[in-house]
Amino acid sequence: MNPVPIPFLAPVLLGATLTAVAGEPSFERTLEIAGGRVEVNVRGKLQHEEPFWRWIDESARAVSTYFGRFPVPRVRLAVRVVDGDRVGHGVATGGPVPLIRITIGSDVTPATFRRDWMLTHEMVHLAFPNLTSDDAWAEEGLATYVEPIARVRNGTMDPREPWRQLVEGVPQGLPAAGDHGLHGTRSWGRTYWGGALFWLLADLKIREATGGRRGLEHGLRGVLEAGGSIRESWSLERTLQIADGAAGVSVLVPLYRQMAFGRVDTDLEALWRRLGVSRSGRDISFDDDAPLAALRQAITPDVPRREAGLSRQVPSLKTTGACLPASPSVAKAIRGLNNGA
Repeated sequence: MNPVPIPFLAPVLLGATLTAVAGEPSFERTLEIAGGRVEVNVRGKLQHEEPFWRWIDESARAVSTYFGRFPVPRVRLAVRVVDGDRVGHGVATGGPVPLIRITIGSDVTPATFRRDWMLTHEMVHLAFPNLTSDDAWAEEGLATYVEPIARVRNGTMDPREPWRQLVEGVPQGLPAAGDHGLHGTRSWGRTYWGGALFWLLADLKIREATGGRRGLEHGLRGVLEAGGSIRESWSLERTLQIADGAAGVSVLVPLYRQMAFGRVDTDLEALWRRLGVSRSGRDISFDDDAPLAALRQAITPDVPRREAGLSRQVPSLKTTGACLPASPSVAKAIRGLNNGA
């Protein structure tokens, strides 16, 4: 499923976000994951509680795996249960305690939770500054690019899937007639998929320049260690300068100046051939003898698929409305974790 435009809401809405409707079930719990806390507020009745907690846990684990830790000390996750069978749009906003708002359908199945990309996408936003420059494509393109890769590295997605998404999606981000650079673009395709192409090319250039010793994640981890999370507001050029320093090569700033302020046409078919990626219908196959196959394998390693697990769950400071009891299997997992199992 391709990303859709996600508007960013002003932090002034935060107070209303966590207010329960009279008589509506509402409860709060906290997950501790990789050094961070996800403070979950749910409004509405959950039909599948255990898959719901696994969904949050695995999304946070995937982002933590890619960035080396959970991006922020605390994040509020406000979940609204509505009619339907899908995970709805998400919105991430910054501030001292960032907020993610997301809706889920009351009839969402466990399989839908396992396939969902939206929550991981929003959690990637936590690891990047709010940009003061007119470069929303960099924020949305990064979340579009990193989300499936993070899930592969977390062992919950097939390594072919990110490449299928890129092969199908990136053509929508190429410049059309009259398009110039990415800076200031208002095009949906350029914002999401043109941005994803920028980060893909940057990732490959960093790996080529360092002989495969470093990749995009090393630069982004450097930004995070310098304090560049969604809690801060930085220009994109400052962010990329720090990332280049952490990666040890000058790649991101020159590529930004090239692709943000001038038209760049990319031969995608040649790029996929060099990476050893080919598509037949919706099926993706790999050629491990291709010139850049080793770089492709480093980006999406063949991590063994595994069953989703639960992180340590700690009591919430506050419970409002009707608190839904944990299912027996979730309660057992939590007891085992609290006992050091």
